[in-house]
Amino acid sequence: MPDLSTYKKEMKDVLQRLVKTMPAYKELQFFVKCVINHYLADLEKNNSNIVVIGSNIPEELVLVQGKMPYWILGGSRVSSMWADDIVPRDTDPVSRSGLGYVLSGFAEKSLILIPLVSDSTRKLAYILKSRGLKVHTCHFPPVKDAQTFLEWRRQYEACRDAIALHLKRPLTKRALQKSKERISMAKMQIQDFMEVSQDTLNGTSRMFILGSYYCADNLSEWNFQLECLTARLRREHKRQNSGKSKVLLLGSPIYFPNYKVPFLIEESGLELLWQADYTTLSMQGYTGLEQMRKEHVADIFYRNDTSPAYVKNDSLYERIEKLLTEKEIDGVVYHVLKGQIEYDFELGHFEELFEKLNIPVFRLETDYNYQDIEQLRIRLEAFSEILNQRRYRRFGKETVAV
Repeated sequence: MPDLSTYKKEMKDVLQRLVKTMPAYKELQFFVKCVINHYLADLEKNNSNIVVIGSNIPEELVLVQGKMPYWILGGSRVSSMWADDIVPRDTDPVSRSGLGYVLSGFAEKSLILIPLVSDSTRKLAYILKSRGLKVHTCHFPPVKDAQTFLEWRRQYEACRDAIALHLKRPLTKRALQKSKERISMAKMQIQDFMEVSQDTLNGTSRMFILGSYYCADNLSEWNFQLECLTARLRREHKRQNSGKSKVLLLGSPIYFPNYKVPFLIEESGLELLWQADYTTLSMQGYTGLEQMRKEHVADIFYRNDTSPAYVKNDSLYERIEKLLTEKEIDGVVYHVLKGQIEYDFELGHFEELFEKLNIPVFRLETDYNYQDIEQLRIRLEAFSEILNQRRYRRFGKETVAV
């Protein structure tokens, strides 16, 4: 095991900074404890049957055992350094962090599931397999059509069989259906929370609460606690319009504890209204229970999937366009982690949409280090000033019209 003292300090520092920005609601304590228990527990004593790297594996498969798997999303600067001797330095930070985390030694008896959504994840799978770990990969066809739906269904069934073999029990249709229904209830609650919390919590706090989804041991308990928090927020008086320009955070996903970008956005005088990550986008693609019973769950997942695996990511574009037209969004911060070139390809497609909707976009490229903080701050403050001027001109016109 590597020295965990620096790793734990990284987690604690970010947690303390987050908690200071949150209201003193007792309902928030559960989500903080979820994250603490996930990231600061003794890794040597982890006994998870299933470990999932990334967030692109169909959740009903990994929740069918009745408890959450151990999700490794990759957001730690310290754990990324644990992989220094294994991968090149220009490897993207998410892959480095996830690899370092797994190779710390706690997943030796687990089944590790890896969705192959990029070249980095393919190399990650190869490294872990070569070290004797039990790995199952799930390939995502790059184009969605009738033929690839069949290929995806084969991948889905293979993943289901691998999990059943590891757990030494079959994954029945009834068990999968129950698992899917629990997930759907959580997605509905997330949707309610996102709408209600816009008036009472800042964007980084909301991102943290949603991220705790991947830290919970019991999804039903997490869902109940989110319902309680949402009810509390609904009772609170809505704050007045802050007057700040509101932005959508898009691009490379942001994982705890690497909250450098959302912290900077809010410090620059912008309001982080919405983050388009895998959790919020899958919420938008939620399918009702009746539809789930009519269609194969694998087909529903594949049709709605917004991972970076696809050459033409129509599901992602449709949801972003819906967000931009329905929400009061003044600008887009497009985040690109160094090494994740698939998100730069996506930006080229999005620029036409941003131009059509007359929404400015700021491309922000960074990694998990902090040397570029001040440079990014200056650029974000300049972007904030541009958005504020546009907002002021628009507000003035509306006043004259009245």
